[in-house]
Amino acid sequence: MQALSKIIGISDSSLGRWERNEGDITGDNLIILAKFFGVTTDYLLGLED
Repeated sequence: MQALSKIIGISDSSLGRWERNEGDITGDNLIILAKFFGVTTDYLLGLED
């Protein structure tokens, strides 16, 4: 998690909150994560397979 948070430019604690579904992710950060993992934002949001 530390490596991922550093690569995408967010704090470890923010990433942990997102992972535990305890915090909201901004649209910009959602796009960054989608690009990093090579998936769509809809996929990350559970709207597509």
